[in-house]
Amino acid sequence: MRILDPGHRYWLDMLDIEGDRRQGAEMLTFVKRQGARYPGNLSHYPGTNCQEVIRALIDRVKHLDSQISDPHNQPILEHLRSALWLFESRAAKRYGREFPALEEFDCIEDEPTCAGCAHIRCNGECGREG
Repeated sequence: MRILDPGHRYWLDMLDIEGDRRQGAEMLTFVKRQGARYPGNLSHYPGTNCQEVIRALIDRVKHLDSQISDPHNQPILEHLRSALWLFESRAAKRYGREFPALEEFDCIEDEPTCAGCAHIRCNGECGREG
């Protein structure tokens, strides 16, 4: 991994490519916003958020477990789901919303997200257009 814009843009090394694996890379871009709520950001651009990356990791671990089951996969999934819940709970707090306990979700990674802010159970309270 190489950091291109701290906290926002990264080159992720790829595997199974010809030659030096660092010659092939995927860019991971997190949304970058400007304004009073984003101190230090002098520019902005679209991107994903941590929760979306965690959802992708959860799906990846489920897929790997369906190929070759491993006892490590269940705790990995539990920790990823906990991390997803923590990010969403933090966001809810920032928006002044109540957020249910992790145990109240059947499958937190499958919860629909707001089209405007991409958070779970926002119900459009963010006021952002999708």
